Amino acid sequence: MTRTWHRLMTRTSLQRRVSVMGLSFLVVVLVLTLVLAWSLIASAVQSQPRPVESEFEGGFRTRVSAFQDDLVAAQTAHQLYITSDTASFPGRTADREAALEKYDRDRAALVSDLSRKDPPDAVLTTLGTKVPRQLVVVLDQAAQWRQVIDTQAGFKQRADQAGLSGSIVNAPAAAAFSSLYGDLEALRTTLDDRRSTAVREFRGERNQFRYVQFLVAAIALLLVPLALYLVRRWVIHPLGSLSEQLVKVGEGDLQTPIALPGPPELAAVAASAEMMRKRILDELADAVSAREALKQGQPLVAEVRDQLSAHELPVVVGWSSAAALRPAEGLLAGDWYDVLPLPDGRFAVVVADVSGHGARAGIVAIQLKRLLEAALHLSPEPDLALAMAARVFSDEAERFASCVVVVVDPDSGTVRYANAGHPAPLVLRRDDSVAGGVRVVTELEPTGPLLSWLHLDVPGSWHTETASMAPGSLLVVFTDGLTEARPTGSTEELGIEGVLAALGELPELTPQALVDEALDVARRYSGGRARDDVTLVALSRGSVLTSAGVPAMRDGTHEPHA
Repeated sequence: MTRTWHRLMTRTSLQRRVSVMGLSFLVVVLVLTLVLAWSLIASAVQSQPRPVESEFEGGFRTRVSAFQDDLVAAQTAHQLYITSDTASFPGRTADREAALEKYDRDRAALVSDLSRKDPPDAVLTTLGTKVPRQLVVVLDQAAQWRQVIDTQAGFKQRADQAGLSGSIVNAPAAAAFSSLYGDLEALRTTLDDRRSTAVREFRGERNQFRYVQFLVAAIALLLVPLALYLVRRWVIHPLGSLSEQLVKVGEGDLQTPIALPGPPELAAVAASAEMMRKRILDELADAVSAREALKQGQPLVAEVRDQLSAHELPVVVGWSSAAALRPAEGLLAGDWYDVLPLPDGRFAVVVADVSGHGARAGIVAIQLKRLLEAALHLSPEPDLALAMAARVFSDEAERFASCVVVVVDPDSGTVRYANAGHPAPLVLRRDDSVAGGVRVVTELEPTGPLLSWLHLDVPGSWHTETASMAPGSLLVVFTDGLTEARPTGSTEELGIEGVLAALGELPELTPQALVDEALDVARRYSGGRARDDVTLVALSRGSVLTSAGVPAMRDGTHEPHA
């Protein structure tokens, strides 16, 4: 919910916000005016309060109370009757008949209340539905109680001492009386609760209109600070934040990104300022590289750089890609990358990192690149390509290189790779349900040691494994200059977690956006000056298959291959 509200606010223009705020205030003021007018008219019209309860309801409550009292009297007279001796029997009989006669009259009155059909007293309609249901239960219990005591009275009249004693011991009359008395008490409680509620409502009505008028005044007073708060939050605060960020850039802080999650009009200004900041950084980096290139020897630098230049990224239906290389010193890097179309319709992604910097590292990188290109065109098996490329280091005992070769089938998304001690490439997917918003689906871990003279004649030093890319996933291949970026004087590295956290802030995870953001976060984290070459290649598989009938493997499938 919070994320949805944030997206709505960042996409709603300032003009629309102000229009909605003005219209809302107008509607609220109109409603408050109508409520206040109604309150004044109603308080003037109301001259007499309504009675707490109707005449029928009051009479019914009195009849229920009288019936309960008569029930107690009748139960008492009956108990004295069935326990009386010969001398007191006539008097007890008369008392019982008188008590039961009064009990029967009150019960008949309640039956009449229940069966009445003419308004306004029809079926206790003024008392809702609960009271009639309780009254039915009471009358049923009353009939059962009367039947039980009449049975006991028959035993007494017939002088059936055994039957009377058994009836007294089993106490059916006492049980029936207790049940009937409890139901009557519940009915009386319901009626008393209704009367108490009516009294409270009667008393509350006297202050109702005063409360309404007070509430209208309070809401009207709150509208003013609310309007000021919204103007400050939507206009003044975003402008102040943007101004502070621009002042920092003007003072020389070029490493802090300019961002403004506010109205689209102001966000567009912030985006333009961010483009300006990145352009300044790129121009500064080019100037530093050009100055260092003069020290390295410009003709040699130009030639080595041309030899290490990657081919143009292939155009494959359903796939998109982006790549970048940023040297740590001058214009030469020990890193290089390439994306090579293969004769069988697949393509290979190759990224290597030769130890050292400068011209000599660049020459070794050229040799490594040429051998890998030739090996992949002869036999596109990643492990065999690495074994052949390792021959470069037969005369370079002091150098080594990490390298990863990834062969991608664009139709099925199958990925065959061999990794010679290189940082594990990642298969990513956008997933808002995980922390950071980006989920690592697969890591293409090393499948063999670094390329060096130590493993030239060791059979099977590297092997090929298989993974897959489902539609919507993205493959990222990078060198350790990205994750090992660190500020001057600190040993705390950026790490893959720092990169993924930055990627999670992107509105859309595309290859170009990923490359730009990863390079920018590494540059910011290291204070603007990289200490190692940084290379990135990103490939994204679209959500639609490029060849009908070719099933896509699930993300994360691994199959070892010799």
